[in-house]
Amino acid sequence: MRRATSSATPSGSWRIKDDTLPIGARTMSASSWTTASVADTSNNQGLFFSSLNPLAPITVVMLHVLLSSHLEWAHCWPQLSEYHLLIPDLPQHSRSRHVGPFSFALAADLVAEMIREHAHDGRAHLVGLSTGGYVAMELIRRHPDVVLSAFVSNAVPVNDLWKSLNSQPKLAHIGLAVLLHSPKSLLFKATGWAPEFQNDELLKEIKRNNTSRLYEAGARDTGSWSRDDMAEVAKRDKRIILVVGGKQDNVEGTREMGQLLQSMGSTDGKQSRAFVVRDAIHAWNLQFPQLFARGIRACIENTPLPQAFEPLEPLKPLEPLE
Repeated sequence: MRRATSSATPSGSWRIKDDTLPIGARTMSASSWTTASVADTSNNQGLFFSSLNPLAPITVVMLHVLLSSHLEWAHCWPQLSEYHLLIPDLPQHSRSRHVGPFSFALAADLVAEMIREHAHDGRAHLVGLSTGGYVAMELIRRHPDVVLSAFVSNAVPVNDLWKSLNSQPKLAHIGLAVLLHSPKSLLFKATGWAPEFQNDELLKEIKRNNTSRLYEAGARDTGSWSRDDMAEVAKRDKRIILVVGGKQDNVEGTREMGQLLQSMGSTDGKQSRAFVVRDAIHAWNLQFPQLFARGIRACIENTPLPQAFEPLEPLKPLEPLE
């Protein structure tokens, strides 16, 4: 197993003003833990990750979209300064590109190792979007002992339209490459990425990560993720908040999978729920990062989600598993 390694992140980009936050029966100044971790270069064979706010008592792991990097979360992490954040580059991405080949299973195993070695008490709350969401699910299935809860967006079995569009992944990859190198105005219009949250460094990383090998590996694992896989996750009995963007993603599939997770849970899993954010795109952490962060916080604290999260209540009984 490869060892996860850490890198320091400049504190100026995410330090917040000195607010006092309740921690159990005591209080602690938020600024007392908003300091970057020291780089661990003892083994450069593992995942790169940033560790923010290491003195905060609760660890949260944030997992990015296919072809992206930890920089994807740059507009969310300042909103979550009361938590210890571990934010990796997934295998074959950016500063973890030496680790591979990419698969949900490899990513889950390495993230679990990172949690065991660097999270407080060796456990963490998971946050995953799209590919990061599937990795979070795979991690729950393979390593439930390291997971406290999960906030997962746009990561349920794909529908027939997605399978049709990705039936020839080489062509889909070429189309994405053309879009990524088009004028920014067209890129932002096509993706829905809010211009005010554009990040040239992130865009550069996405272009660099967009290889046919990585795209095809991600498309393969995404296309094969099934209802049976979701059932295996449900058996681990973890509280999972499933969220779907209403503009581009599989709302009814998310409704059904939320029902499945809840119905198969016995304790924590019974609290699993599905929600839609109607105006959200696929990568909506780059569209509404403050709202995304508020959803993460509500999941961690097990409190009601913001009003923009519309519950997806079951419409019909679940079909039996085959």
